[in-house]
Amino acid sequence: MSELKKFEKLFTEGKITRREFMAKVSALGLAAAISPALLSKPAKAETPNKGGRYRMGLTGGHTTDNLDPATLSDEWNYNSNWMYRNCLVEIDHQGNPIPELAESWEASKDAATWTFKLRQGVEFHNGKTMDAEDVIYSINHHRGEDSKSAAKGVVDPIKDIKADGKDRLIFTLDGSNADFPYIMSDYHLTIVPAGTSGDDWIKGIGTGAYIQTEFEPGIVSAGKRNPNFFQRGACSL
Repeated sequence: MSELKKFEKLFTEGKITRREFMAKVSALGLAAAISPALLSKPAKAETPNKGGRYRMGLTGGHTTDNLDPATLSDEWNYNSNWMYRNCLVEIDHQGNPIPELAESWEASKDAATWTFKLRQGVEFHNGKTMDAEDVIYSINHHRGEDSKSAAKGVVDPIKDIKADGKDRLIFTLDGSNADFPYIMSDYHLTIVPAGTSGDDWIKGIGTGAYIQTEFEPGIVSAGKRNPNFFQRGACSL
């Protein structure tokens, strides 16, 4: 089989992209021999396979990084954090707040009191089931007069957080805020097991799509697929 025929076969079977096909035949000086009809036909898509390795080269990263959400300061940090952890709320492709670890939420008429219902059965990487106390601990990590968290200003409007059972939380604000769900999507406000502190931060324990396998501050942050991830089908690697 000629080189051209070989690449034509790979292209029509969807095993190489149109760009890869053109690059290969052009490198061999065979571009002029390609049939125009071939490029006008839709290529057959290759059946996706689960698994593999995905690498990202990111800016930032320091030898002092420790995956404490309060200290996230650059792209490398917060992408590492989001590999392992989730917020109560996420923002969809249209800029709307949608449920993540929260299942739903509702506000009082004056939008100064917000009640969040948590997803049930969500597990941290260490096997602990997430509940309201974990959320309270995680948000309070950024609150208080002595807090040095980068998110302190974001959570200052929260006057009080209390649990109403294991899967309900009530936030009391210092005034009306119709956009409070957006605040709960802030990348610092990821949820960790209650009691996480000190050297625990660097372990990256969370509820996220990936479980930490390697972490070298400022150099590499690697994980494997979480088989118990609550968003079924969302993690393809």
